[in-house]
Amino acid sequence: MYLTAVGSKFFYSTSFGPKKTVDSVTNADPAVATSTAHGFANGKELLLLNGWEDAAESIWRSTAVAANTVTLEDLDTSDTEWFPSGTASSGTLQEVSNWQEIGQVLDVSSTGGGRRDITVSPLARRNSVVLPAGFEASGIDFTLGFDPSRVDQKAMDKISRRLSQRVAFKFVLPGGAKLYAYGFLQKSGLPQMASQDVMKVNVSCSFLGMVSTYVDA
Repeated sequence: MYLTAVGSKFFYSTSFGPKKTVDSVTNADPAVATSTAHGFANGKELLLLNGWEDAAESIWRSTAVAANTVTLEDLDTSDTEWFPSGTASSGTLQEVSNWQEIGQVLDVSSTGGGRRDITVSPLARRNSVVLPAGFEASGIDFTLGFDPSRVDQKAMDKISRRLSQRVAFKFVLPGGAKLYAYGFLQKSGLPQMASQDVMKVNVSCSFLGMVSTYVDA
């Protein structure tokens, strides 16, 4: 099956719920977080902040919820090299409590996300060795039809002026896929103007943690 971006919808968060303390997260697939009386329901979008860099600052959906535990759907933390057991797994969870759709999207392009490699050239070998070293920083850039009266563009202006503010992102794609990320949103204050085109404005979204993907049936 081949998919195009036509019909996609893009959202950013305008608020988060209260932080819930996470005592620990299991090394499992999927991971289970222990959080006393957390109050989350199934299917909620949760921001995880803890000491696991490959899981933190990312959005995960809740499933198999119990009174004091919540399973983080599709988060595989079974590799203890990257997800060491102990205090590093403690932290907080917050529910994304409100989404604002980005309107008048004229163009969209992904940035970064490619693999990072380290080339090693041992003197004893004729051939160099390429070692995987993770991935490049990633994000998404938008071109919007400029309209300063729109609620979403006004809110993006405010977020852009607060350089330390971080938001969640949700991208709803054709075929039932939903992508989640967390990071910074910056909207240009100056529109692009040309005599033979509508006025446009650029928005840049840069991600801090992992991009999580879910497919709803």
